[in-house]
Amino acid sequence: MNTIRIPNFRGWRILILHQMDDNINRLSRQLERLGIEVIVNWPVLESPVADAQMIIFDGDKTYDGIFPWPAGEPPLPLVALMSSEAPGRLEWVLQQGISAHLLKPIQSSGIFSTLFLAQSNFDLRKQMQQSIDSLSDRITKRPFVLRATLELMKRCKLEEEAAFSILRSAAMNRQQTIEDFCACLDDGAVARLVCAFEKQRNTRAG
Repeated sequence: MNTIRIPNFRGWRILILHQMDDNINRLSRQLERLGIEVIVNWPVLESPVADAQMIIFDGDKTYDGIFPWPAGEPPLPLVALMSSEAPGRLEWVLQQGISAHLLKPIQSSGIFSTLFLAQSNFDLRKQMQQSIDSLSDRITKRPFVLRATLELMKRCKLEEEAAFSILRSAAMNRQQTIEDFCACLDDGAVARLVCAFEKQRNTRAG
């Protein structure tokens, strides 16, 4: 089980995409007490996203295209400020890939926990996506493993398990997954594997 690390937000920069009002004044004060630099933009996102650790935005009034990335693929945690419970608004906010939300009017409590949950959820989602991408890549390359296994079985007159074991050992020596290793195999590389196997077999036989 992974250990959950409580973050220190001091030194962070958070962009707030919301019209300046009493809610934003209260929110800004609470964030600044945590040592966070606050930058407020409205009605467009003007500040560089790369310089920020999080974006808090108006979930009631923001619109399609306001973020400079495809919907649902934020490069940093998003927190929605919400007062509306209209189904259409809630659906739109969820489609943006938020990591947490805050209810209006802003209260003096709950800010730290919202930031913590937002960062934790964002990290978890990123880890899950990386795992999915890795698994998808390995599945895509499985035909290369099958082809290499069959080639070794034919050239060395091996059973499937033995041929696969040779490929797996070679991949481990290269510090690669067996899928990546087999995807790069050409006829010359296969011939070298066969040669190495024959030499090892002859040595054992001698």
